[in-house]
Amino acid sequence: MYDLIRDFPAQLRDSLKIGDAATIHTTLAEPVRHVLVCGLGGSGIGGDLAREVLRNDLEVPLAVNKGYFLPGYVNHHTLVILCSYSGNTEETLSVAEECKLRGYKPIVITSGGKLRDLAAQEAWDTILIPPGLPPRACIGYSALQIFFILYKLGLIGDSFITDTLSTAHLLYNEQTEIQNETRALAEKLLRKIIILYTEDTYESVALRIKQQINENAKMHCWYNAVPEVNHNELVGWRQTHDNLAVIFLLTGNEFQRNHHRIQFMKGLIDGLKTDVYEVTALGNNLFEKHFYLIHWGDWLSYYLAELQGHDPTEVTEITNLKKHLEGIRE
Repeated sequence: MYDLIRDFPAQLRDSLKIGDAATIHTTLAEPVRHVLVCGLGGSGIGGDLAREVLRNDLEVPLAVNKGYFLPGYVNHHTLVILCSYSGNTEETLSVAEECKLRGYKPIVITSGGKLRDLAAQEAWDTILIPPGLPPRACIGYSALQIFFILYKLGLIGDSFITDTLSTAHLLYNEQTEIQNETRALAEKLLRKIIILYTEDTYESVALRIKQQINENAKMHCWYNAVPEVNHNELVGWRQTHDNLAVIFLLTGNEFQRNHHRIQFMKGLIDGLKTDVYEVTALGNNLFEKHFYLIHWGDWLSYYLAELQGHDPTEVTEITNLKKHLEGIRE
């Protein structure tokens, strides 16, 4: 896992080559009125990321589906993107079969498996990404292919290509500092339940870091976003909780009202003697800041695992669940 995280800037560059070489033949019979990305875990987070980064550029809504079935609104105006790194994610395969039955032509992002076979059988456009890696370590590959699909279908421009190159350069230059910062913070977070707070524009980043802390570090973590958190969870901060630690994921570009909300929260939580930390993303735009915080979170989860003697790659509980489900036919 160390090498995979370290090489993330190179993965971003490699992903550009994959996306540039991909050919999209699909022409929807009707104009695209909505985009639906179907995927779970490390394969689904790319859809969440694209939805946030493109919120001001994409002129049609983009939703993320993390279940077994297509939403009722999906029709021939919907661009459906199926993303499963292994190609064997049962929820995504269920959606794929529904697409087949309804006569839709989704575009597939995968490294192989049953999804690749079905896509070949149905002549669905498929972008293949490198196989044999933990899905959560391939966000650069899977997420950027979503951008390329939207670009090649004329739904967005090509600025993400320049942003990807600048992001790779930024992360390469800042990697040592990020490692030093997250290693030191990880030592303070041992035996804590970590809470991540951020502005709603970066909610996908908080979700991603939560996932990485869960899987790599084998620790509980939850997250919430401002301003929604101020309408409910804020009231929960009335008692001292020695086993909690809060990290604010900041960017320096928060909406002014949200900035004031965050400052209020920090004062409230700090007054309860709960550990409060913060990180501010580097970068010149939404794209760079999102990936900076993602990379920062990947390193934090790695060092949390290392300090506890955990193998960050191993996910026994998930493997056992899949084996359990294989024996149930209903």
